[in-house]
Amino acid sequence: MSRFEHLVDRCDGLYEAVVADPAAWPDHRLAEWSEDLFIDGEPPDRETRKQVRAVIRAARKLRAFWTDDTRTRPDDHGDWESKVDIALGSRAWRPVLDLAMHGLETSPSPELFDFVKERFAVVTSQRWMDGVGYDEWLAAR
Repeated sequence: MSRFEHLVDRCDGLYEAVVADPAAWPDHRLAEWSEDLFIDGEPPDRETRKQVRAVIRAARKLRAFWTDDTRTRPDDHGDWESKVDIALGSRAWRPVLDLAMHGLETSPSPELFDFVKERFAVVTSQRWMDGVGYDEWLAAR
C-alpha cells in the first residue's frame, strides 16, 4: 500500500470512528491522530498537511453534529458513510478526494486512480476519467 493509499484509508477510518463514537474524539485525540499519521514516514508536503487539516476540521464538525443531544442517535442512520453524508454531505469527502488526487499526481497507483474515480463522483456528482483505465491515463500524463 502506497503512502497516499494509507493516508486516504486513515482519513476514512477517522470519519468512521468519529461518527461511531463522537464523544471519544475530543480535540486532543484528533491532534494525536494527526501527529501519528506521519510518525513513521517522511514529513508531509504542504498540500498533504493542508488536506489533513481539512479532514480534522470535518471530523470536528461530524463530532459536533452527532453529539448534539437534539438529534437522534447515530445508530439510527445506517452505515458510517451515510452518517457522514447526513452530517456534512460532499463537503466531508472533498479533502480526502483532494488528498488522493495529490497522491495520484505525485505517486500514482492503480488503487489511487480507482479511488479518485469513485470519490470524484460522490463529491461532484460527475464522472472522472469515465471509460479511461489507469494505464491509458498514465500513458497520457
